[in-house]
Amino acid sequence: MTTPTPVSPTLTLSADKATYNVGDTLTLTAAYTDASSAPLTLTISATAVDANGVSVSATTTATVNTAEQQPMTVTVSDSFSDSYTEVSNATGTAVFTTVIQAPPAP
Repeated sequence: MTTPTPVSPTLTLSADKATYNVGDTLTLTAAYTDASSAPLTLTISATAVDANGVSVSATTTATVNTAEQQPMTVTVSDSFSDSYTEVSNATGTAVFTTVIQAPPAP
C-alpha cells in the first residue's frame, strides 16, 4: 500500500446574491475539504484466457477515500463587523447567515 500524498485543505465561499442592502439577510455557504482524508488510487487488474490459451489483460483505477471527511470549524468575519450565525455544518459544507449592518464610519 502506498502512503497517501499530503493534501491541503480547501475552502471556497459563496453568497446567495451579488448585491445586498443594509438590513438584508445574507446567506453564506462555505464548501471545504479536509486534509486528513487524502485519497489513494486503487489499481485493479484482470486477465482473461480464451479456449485457445490466448490471454488478454486489462487494468482500471478507482479513488478510495482513506478516512471519512470530518466537519471542519469555519469562522466567518467581514469588513462591516457583522455577526454570523452557523445554520449548519454537514461534512464538506457549512452555511451561515447574517443581517447586513451599516458600514463602519470611515
